[in-house]
Amino acid sequence: AVNAVQLSSEGVGQRILRRSVAVSTNIDTILPDLQAALREQARTGNADPVRVPDFPIPVDIARDDALSLEGTALRERILNESATRLYKHGMSAWADADDKGKQDIELVSTAGLLERGLGLLTAKNHDGMVIAAAVLGFLSVAFAVLLLASVRSWARLIALSAVTIAAALPSLGAAVAVRFGFRTAQEEADPFVSGLLDLGVEAMWLPIRNYLALTVLGFAVMLLTLVFIWASSRQGTGPVDSPAA
Repeated sequence: AVNAVQLSSEGVGQRILRRSVAVSTNIDTILPDLQAALREQARTGNADPVRVPDFPIPVDIARDDALSLEGTALRERILNESATRLYKHGMSAWADADDKGKQDIELVSTAGLLERGLGLLTAKNHDGMVIAAAVLGFLSVAFAVLLLASVRSWARLIALSAVTIAAALPSLGAAVAVRFGFRTAQEEADPFVSGLLDLGVEAMWLPIRNYLALTVLGFAVMLLTLVFIWASSRQGTGPVDSPAA
């Protein structure tokens, strides 16, 4: 749940969406044509702001900016505005540039997988994930309290660290395997699919980092607890499993 909250947060979510737009539209190739068409529309039309023509996501730019922005600056503006719209409205924004357009994406396809995965990165979904994470966090704390109350002395910390390791280590292995799978698939993919897979490679760093931190924390707590048990037994401070006060 924490991973989902972080991935769907405004900063991370919009960064991923921004890259997805760059890959899906091949913006580096079409940018010169977009720039020329945008300036022509700004010169000949009266609209303010001016909508970027022939772009699959509706992007409106102030008339003065439409006449002056070029190259990298225009690219950044288009991608940032696109990511903001997608984060707010979801993947339906891809069809908004054409009032008569309809999305016709096969479910079992790269585009279909992209739509379903990136479609989760919205402000609305983020709010729902925050609530779910809060509920799961409360339940986890309650479980930890019950666990600590059910065992004796140092065994409490050993049990808690063991549960943490048991939950985090398999998840870490799964996250690493998924990232490796994405990376391996890139080797034989065409540039478009490779770009989409690179989004997955980047996104998997977040759960890998989280699960690695939990795994290290679990082992650290267990190791320190065992050291304290050993030190207590050497000093003759009493039986290790004596009841807590």
